[in-house]
Amino acid sequence: MSEKEYFEKLLAGVEQSLKEEFLSLKQLHEENFSEYKDQFSEVFWKLYEAIAQNIDETSPLEQKFFLRLGLVDPRYLTKDDLERIKECMISQPDDTFYYVDEWLVAVKNGKINPSTFEEVIQEQPQEKRTYDYTWIEKEYERKLFERNVEEEKLKDLVKGVQGKGPYTKGVYVIFDEITKSIGKLKKLDNDIKNLKETLDKTKEQAQAVQRLPKSNGKSTAFTEPLVIRQMVKKTVGKLGIQYPALTSNYLREINAIFSKKNSLKLFEELKLLDPTTLRRTIKGTEVFMSPFVILVPGYGESGFCWEPIEGLNIYGRGRIVVPIFSRKGLDPFYQAFGEYRWKLEKELSFGRWMEEGLTGEYYQYLEENKLKGQPAEYFVKDYILWLSKEANGIQKLDKAVREIFWKYLPFDDSVKEKLSKVSYIYQQLWERDLRKRQRDQH
Repeated sequence: MSEKEYFEKLLAGVEQSLKEEFLSLKQLHEENFSEYKDQFSEVFWKLYEAIAQNIDETSPLEQKFFLRLGLVDPRYLTKDDLERIKECMISQPDDTFYYVDEWLVAVKNGKINPSTFEEVIQEQPQEKRTYDYTWIEKEYERKLFERNVEEEKLKDLVKGVQGKGPYTKGVYVIFDEITKSIGKLKKLDNDIKNLKETLDKTKEQAQAVQRLPKSNGKSTAFTEPLVIRQMVKKTVGKLGIQYPALTSNYLREINAIFSKKNSLKLFEELKLLDPTTLRRTIKGTEVFMSPFVILVPGYGESGFCWEPIEGLNIYGRGRIVVPIFSRKGLDPFYQAFGEYRWKLEKELSFGRWMEEGLTGEYYQYLEENKLKGQPAEYFVKDYILWLSKEANGIQKLDKAVREIFWKYLPFDDSVKEKLSKVSYIYQQLWERDLRKRQRDQH
């Protein structure tokens, strides 16, 4: 493809004056980078918003990669760097991870609600919003299927209860299995009832909200592109690389690339290392409810939680932000989930976060050790060590923190058992778990 064809596709649908301003400053900054860097960055963001406003499924790939990666011109990248980012150019539909272009299309199509601006997150307006109950619905359907499987299993077990004389030992074994199966069916049915009540209530709220009139009869402006810019700015940080376009000059400083493929692999590991953060309890029933993860461009130094829940909807999924191009290895990925867990615990504690649960015990640990500063910052640093070091048997945490995390952020049993063979410290914790389970069974 020629340079002319490339930029015709990139700038399709953009106002002529902005096209000219962009191409002019692009050329000037290529000739004198340091002098025109800031001006080019400004016009980059003007173009970014213009393209973001019009993006849809049929937009050219050049526009999608511009929004997704900050890719202005492939010639800004070496052949090796083009190879490094190739994975990020593959679109892989997923319910959890979104590239910016995919996220914008999903918000525009009404599949996902718009994100709240950072400065008003704490003061959510009572505006017209849809209520996202898709994950509750999925869990409800999954539980129905699970119950159906258990019903079939019970029917097969009952068929095995027969004999001409006294029942054999084998039949008594079947009785035990039948008792377990009935217990499981009762538990599943209770979960189904709870989820059905919550689902019906949330659907009613959604319908009520849909009936609300639009403010002043006007359609709501598409503000998500502005929120995305705030997100990128926050991942970069005040002292980070402010230049927004993708170039090999700055990719040299990148030591981890969170393509969707890499992110999904890390996410599968996270399900074993921190399963409780990906679950929500609704009326005593546990459901899998991961936050949305938005993968943003820019040379990022940190990941973070944008919102732990969606606006006023406590059943809505939160959203976290991870930079695709990380200058801090895997830390931003863990950091985002750590901040999400802390904020979610606070949100659902109804003002008692300093006294109860994970945040309460951790806060009391900070107080006892006279550690000043933001509790969330200490927590996130320890959370990163928990997943990156302690999960691999490398002891980096204070004993008290390790015990709090073992209790409230437990690894999967397979990980715990493996750790128990690595060190006496983990062995003690694991044996304590097993003793507690034995006591609970009796």
